[in-house]
Amino acid sequence: MKPLFRSLIVFCLLFFSSYASASQWTIDPDHSEIRFKIKHILTTVSGQFTEFSGNLLFDPQTPEAGTFDFTVLVNSVDTNNGKRDNHLRSKDFFDAAKFPEMQFESSKIHHLKDNRYALEGVMTIKDVSRKIQIEFEFFPPQPHPFDKNKNVAGFQTRFSIPRLAYHVGDGKFLKKIECQSAKLFFENSSH
Repeated sequence: MKPLFRSLIVFCLLFFSSYASASQWTIDPDHSEIRFKIKHILTTVSGQFTEFSGNLLFDPQTPEAGTFDFTVLVNSVDTNNGKRDNHLRSKDFFDAAKFPEMQFESSKIHHLKDNRYALEGVMTIKDVSRKIQIEFEFFPPQPHPFDKNKNVAGFQTRFSIPRLAYHVGDGKFLKKIECQSAKLFFENSSH
C-alpha cells in the first residue's frame, strides 16, 4: 500500500486541437484540460491546472518528427478549496513564487499500435528535471462541428509521477500515515 501514497500526481490531459498547418496544432483552451488526482489522508483529492500553453507538432504518418512542449502555470492550481490551493502554492509543495512553471519538453515520439503513441521527454517541476515516458492516444482529424473551415483532433494521456522525487512536499505526513497503517484498512480502487 505504500506506493499508493507515494505515487502522487496523476495527470489526465485532453487537448482538442485545431490545425494550423499539416502537422502544427493550436490548443483549443475551451476543450482542453490538465487534471490530477492524488491520495490525501484516506481519500482522493481531484484538481486541475487552469492555465497552460504548448507547442504541438505531430503528424501520425511521421511521429518521429513531432514535438510536444508544454508549460503549466503553478499558480493556476485549483482543487476547489482555497486554503488547500494556497498551501499547494507555498514552499511546502510547489513553491510557486520561486518556481512559477512546470514544463515538459519532448525528445522522441514513436508509434505503438493503432492510435497509441509513446512520448519521451523531460519533465521539470521545481528544481528537478527527470526523463519520463508517456503514452498517449491520438484522435484523428475531423471537421470542426461549428466551423467547417477548420479540422479538429484530440490527444489524451494519463500518467503518474512521483511528487516527492520532484520535491513537491517532504513526505512528513506520509510517514505519519505509514506508522499507523497496521491499524487501518485501505481499499485500492483504480481511476
